[in-house]
Amino acid sequence: MRQKIIYRHWQPGDDDPVLELLVPAEQVDENIYRNKFESSHHEPEGIRLALVNERVVGHVWGDPCSFFIEGKCQRFVTVGAVYVAQDMRRQGIAARLMQDLHAHFKRKGYRGSILDADEEAAIRLYQKVGYQQLTQDLQTQLPPNQNSAQLKWTAVNLSDLSALPQLDERWASQNFPVSCDRIKVYQYNMGGYRVLRSGQNIVGYARWDEPSEYYQHGLIRDPIAPDMNPMEVIASVQAAIETTHTWQTAEGGRYEAPLRSCGYTFEPTTTVIMLSSFGQEIDLTGHHRTAWW
Repeated sequence: MRQKIIYRHWQPGDDDPVLELLVPAEQVDENIYRNKFESSHHEPEGIRLALVNERVVGHVWGDPCSFFIEGKCQRFVTVGAVYVAQDMRRQGIAARLMQDLHAHFKRKGYRGSILDADEEAAIRLYQKVGYQQLTQDLQTQLPPNQNSAQLKWTAVNLSDLSALPQLDERWASQNFPVSCDRIKVYQYNMGGYRVLRSGQNIVGYARWDEPSEYYQHGLIRDPIAPDMNPMEVIASVQAAIETTHTWQTAEGGRYEAPLRSCGYTFEPTTTVIMLSSFGQEIDLTGHHRTAWW
């Protein structure tokens, strides 16, 4: 006889049984999970649970955020920590949790849901509940070129930070998804970024990791440079690096075609970004795709 499954949102006292499910599976950090409501935008209704005899057997977490689309910032939910106990799989639990989560945020007027997946089984699940593949992260190897470039990359200074949100705003008018409710670069992480200058003006910036044990060839994400020619940006990166670096872009991204035209080939990563619209389909005509930052 199949056990009765109870579906509901998170309630006080749920953390211990939730963590018994999620921590061994390396789905969450315990300390972060226990302090999840310290951020005012998180809410109990955004965490959906499946229980059997008070044991948590399924979990999904929706994180409210905003993306710029259709000419304005609109609310979306990003989905994570989707997990079902191994002995309770193939009963439709994950799909039901996702449907309940979507219904909650749709009632609140959210425009859609975005998530990333890296397994075929997960992609098939998300397709069943209304997601479509938006893009996939791609990587290529970019060699140095010591030819001079008009645009120059430099370290980020504190005085540079105020210019970066303005670049995000212009970038978001032509690229999706671009978050518009959080600051990516601030005093304590700016060492992992570089800014692009045309003379004294900041015209772009990028997440920029130098070669390390974790990134053998370094890792440069698509530069956010809304007013610059992509070929000039690529040339500026080549002039700034001394060894071959990995460049990460997105299928359908602004830099994919220019890089291919230069003869570079791409390897797909395991990261697939998926989108589900709530209500009217989101029109992405004229928008390039972007990789997760």
